[in-house]
Order: sequence, then structure tokens, then C-alpha cells
Amino acid sequence: MNDKHFSEAQPRCYIVLDVESAVADEAGHRRYQAMERWSGNDDESRRGYKRDDDPLKTPRWPFQTIFAVSVMVLFEHCQGNIHVSRFETFAAPDLDERGLMVALYQVLGELPEGAEIVSWGGGWHDFPLIKIATLRHGLSLPPRFRWMAWSGEGKANHIDLCRVLTGGSKMKPVHMSEYAASLNIPAKITAPPFAVAGLIKGGDFESCQECVEVDVITTVLILARWRKLLDPGARSEVVEDRILRQIEELKGTRRYIPALRAHRAMLQRQMMLAAANDVDAINNEGSIAA
Repeated sequence: MNDKHFSEAQPRCYIVLDVESAVADEAGHRRYQAMERWSGNDDESRRGYKRDDDPLKTPRWPFQTIFAVSVMVLFEHCQGNIHVSRFETFAAPDLDERGLMVALYQVLGELPEGAEIVSWGGGWHDFPLIKIATLRHGLSLPPRFRWMAWSGEGKANHIDLCRVLTGGSKMKPVHMSEYAASLNIPAKITAPPFAVAGLIKGGDFESCQECVEVDVITTVLILARWRKLLDPGARSEVVEDRILRQIEELKGTRRYIPALRAHRAMLQRQMMLAAANDVDAINNEGSIAA
């Protein structure tokens, strides 16, 4: 293959990541309100803002705190398949935000040269949250990932599937679950995205971990489909089946596993049907030749 990224001598390494966060920095938001000389009048909204999106009343993303980070590290096989090397989630209450960043950067620091971060909209969502958390706690980015200090686009080792699958955002960006649904890939299995903040504030961190892991899994399955655009070495169904089997081995007690097992069974039925059709086609060709 001409594409150096898919050469047999240097298989690609991916780290798929996702974060979950919620507004928790109320003190910081009050500082902002004081800077703007806001009177606190409930009927007061600045021109150009609707009442519910006025940042004086509704804290925006700089006041969010990261409560969970999930990462999956994958390596390509020269035959075209993928091996899940590790699948880890770091979350409250075991770790605070600083501890989450330290754990994430330790994983990044252990990756081989050329490893690529994969995300869905990470350059617009996850990276800004990671960077402001890093700044809050006086940390630094790992040496090989300091490109993240900029946009995470261009020549950076970052595959933002939301960007590359929408023509560089020339098509309107869509939710990952929309794109996944169009490809019959499972998403948002355990809870809708709007519920995550409530899970965090309610202290249900196990459910929060499952949500962030499901988002990583969905991203990985979309990645497996995207790779097929470049690499004919393995059928996407075979790659997905292997990924799902390894996830089941690593996270067998999670509540999303039955849904993934059902999806895997559906893939296997599709492969068996395709194989049967191939056999019929070969037999028919043989009959015609005879």
C-alpha cells in the first residue's frame, strides 16, 4: 500500500478518548458575575442573549469540571485487524480533576511514537476542557502531545472523526449518535447525554463511567468503519467483532455489555449470510460453466 500510515513495517497505534464533565465551579462563575457587575436581577438579561443562555445566569464550559476520562488503546495488525491493548476509565470519586489529568497524561506518555488520538469532536469539546483543567492545576502536556496546546487539527496526531467525516466541517456537524445510528452502530446505551450532569451531581459515578465508556466504544466502532475507506485488509464486520469480543473480556460486568453482545450476534449473522450468498454464487457459476 502506498499510504505510509498503513505500511506493514509500522502499524498504527490509536488512543480513543472521551471525557465527561459538569458545571461545578460555582465560585469561579460568581467571580465572573462580579467582573461583569451583574446585579443578580432574575429579569435582567443582556441584549443578544435569551434568558436561558445568558452566561451571567448559566455557567458555560470554562466552569465545567472533568469527572471521568476513558481511554482505549488499539494497535493495528498488518492483516488489517485491530487489537485492543487497554481500556481504562479514571473517574471520581477515586480521583479529583487533577488526578484525572495526571492519569491521562501517564497513559499518553506510555504510548509509542506516532500514536494518534481519536475523538468525536475532541478538538471542539474534549481538548478545550482538558486544557483548561491542565491550566487550573498547573500541569503541563506530555512532550509528544504538546500540539494539543493549539487546535489539535492540521498535522497533529489527531483524528477527529466528526471533522473528517463532515468534509472538514463543511457539512453541518452532527451528534455522534446520529452518525452511529446511520451505520447501525450502538450508542448512548445506558443513558442519554443530557442525563450525565445529573448523574455526576447525584454521585452516581458508576453510571457516569459507563456513559463515557460507551462513547469511547461508539467512537472506536466508527473508527473501524472509517479505516475501511483506506484499508481493504479486513472486513469492517470482522474488525468490529474482534473489538467487541475484547471489550466484553475487559468490561464483562458493565450494564452495556448485553447490548454489545446483541450487536455482535447481529454482525455474525450478517457475515454468515454473506458467506452463504458467496457459496451460492460460486455454485451457480459452476453450474453455468458445466
